[in-house]
Amino acid sequence: MVEITPEIRAQLDEAKKNCPFCKIIAGEIPASDVYSDDEIHAILDLNPWVKGHVLLMPKEHYPIIPYLPAKTFKYMFGKMPKFVKALKDSMVATGANIVIANGGVAGQQSPHFLIHVLPRDEGDRIDKYRFDQRKELDSAKSEQANKMMAQNIPIMMRNHFSRNPAPWRKQDFKGTVPGAIYEDEKVICTVADNPQCIGHLKVVPKGFNNFEDIDEETSAHLFFTASFCATAVFEGLGAQGSNIIMKTGYCTDNQGELSVHILPRYQEDGLDLVGTPMENKPDNKQIAEKIKDQTYIVGYEDESEREVVEISHEPEKISDNPKKADSEKSAPKIEPKNAKEEIEAAIDAAISK
Repeated sequence: MVEITPEIRAQLDEAKKNCPFCKIIAGEIPASDVYSDDEIHAILDLNPWVKGHVLLMPKEHYPIIPYLPAKTFKYMFGKMPKFVKALKDSMVATGANIVIANGGVAGQQSPHFLIHVLPRDEGDRIDKYRFDQRKELDSAKSEQANKMMAQNIPIMMRNHFSRNPAPWRKQDFKGTVPGAIYEDEKVICTVADNPQCIGHLKVVPKGFNNFEDIDEETSAHLFFTASFCATAVFEGLGAQGSNIIMKTGYCTDNQGELSVHILPRYQEDGLDLVGTPMENKPDNKQIAEKIKDQTYIVGYEDESEREVVEISHEPEKISDNPKKADSEKSAPKIEPKNAKEEIEAAIDAAISK
């Protein structure tokens, strides 16, 4: 990660003054907001690739992923499983992608770091992330690149753990997974099964098949590892940018695989990894309301923070007094609250205790 010196901080503060996304976060430019807390903000993309396309961003101004402080990075990517779940539930989607573009050659168009979060379905308009077609690559250059990454990435990860100790990390893994570039208790990094370019890596979490089931610490570490892989290909291979793409669930170009792909990018490299805007734009205002109804789960630290409201359904008693029974039947009924109102009432009750 880039060290934010006072000089860099001054540059970021100056860039912030003209950043449209900082103005959206500040409320100076209207947008279809779907979530906000002290650290992160999410809006619907004005030019969505698919219906429900969300842009998730840190509230502070950072241009690319290496500039994110470790605390912000851990929070943002730790919340990602809950955010993806909320988006899939609200859009009734069967899959999802997380797409990150670092640098103009990778498709980055914003001066503010953004994460594209895409709800996906079978037969939707995106078909870019199969990664199942074998490309003709220079075998000697590929082997050299793989050796370089197998040497450098473990060193980078050890340096990361020396700065950010993790109680779960007990040992170095060597040779337990054939062909692994890097491995620890939570993730395995390998060369992609069908590399789309030299330096195409894949990181998978251990013990999880469904992204929404991953705990916050594992999710943050999964993307920490992917970020260090992106730095390794940038520095070691002289890449001009990189894409980080997560695949989960079932959709046009994924059949249940959970993986994070890192692809180094160069000018005119022939890779097409960024979506195109929909011709017929959906009603973002209506979609934003649906998503906001689900994203309340993102702010909870864990399941125990949510107070469970049990509603007793007693069997209806037959009154011995017919007149009383008739009056009860004719009395106006109070409509039950919807789920969101019940949760909000429970939270208010918990706060007032």
